[in-house]
Amino acid sequence: MKAGWEFTQKRLARDVLPLISLCMMTISSPVLASVIDRPFLRANAVVIVFGADGFQEEGGIGGIVTDFLFLDTAAGTAATDLIADDGVTINFNNQQFNPIQNGEESGIELDVTNATFGGVFTSAAPNQTLDAADSFTAFGLSDDTDIELLNNGNRASRFFVASNAAFDIYGSVSNVQTSGDFTALDLSNIRYRLRVQTTGNAGAGANRWGEDAQDPSVGGDGVVIGQQPGPLRTLADLDGPPVKVFDGGRKTAARNGTILSQAVSFQSRYNLRQAGGILNVYDFSQGVGSISADVTYTVFTP
Repeated sequence: MKAGWEFTQKRLARDVLPLISLCMMTISSPVLASVIDRPFLRANAVVIVFGADGFQEEGGIGGIVTDFLFLDTAAGTAATDLIADDGVTINFNNQQFNPIQNGEESGIELDVTNATFGGVFTSAAPNQTLDAADSFTAFGLSDDTDIELLNNGNRASRFFVASNAAFDIYGSVSNVQTSGDFTALDLSNIRYRLRVQTTGNAGAGANRWGEDAQDPSVGGDGVVIGQQPGPLRTLADLDGPPVKVFDGGRKTAARNGTILSQAVSFQSRYNLRQAGGILNVYDFSQGVGSISADVTYTVFTP
């Protein structure tokens, strides 16, 4: 009995000790863990629009960004704007970003034609408006002496766009008002043109734009309403829901630079048309009155 007990005990020792050793090896093995570092850098499609923050009569200041846009919406819809304020266009005069006038207290600049002498017209700021700051010299009359619109009556203004991606611009007309003898006129009596200027000339001085820009029309259709040369367009073409006036194909930024140096200019031109479609003409027989409208430009995701 004793010998049998001893045999059993020894066998137990042989069976259990390797198991204990195996368990100890399992417990002492190190637990492996990971640390994940994931740098993620991405540039969104961004469009920056600048002009002025208000009309001249309201104390507006030019050279102000009023639209900071993400092209993160569905194609053919207005882009997301991170700035809630609306801006106005500018007159780029004397190397400055001058806000446009609201027009309520201004008239159309007039030129004397076929005078026998004199009749020199001097336009002093604010430009494009006939006001007490302007002046004529005395002039002589003949049967051919007449008054015409200065520079065909152009009303020109502009806004600037800098982008790192292609974009579209839509236009719409609202707040149409007429008065006096012009109540018979409508949007078809205001000619409309739009053009892209990639860079300002050296005369723009320190505020010269576009030195590091490229034409954003390339790769797209460019100006689609108001292009020159092209069919005659009026503000009636922008009446109703916003309509595409510019179809972009690429970003404005061509090289490293500032917002100003990577920006291009969009210039709008408007002219008065007589009833019946005669271009750029005003005659005293048309009397006294006014016609005005608000043209709103909105950046859309292409």
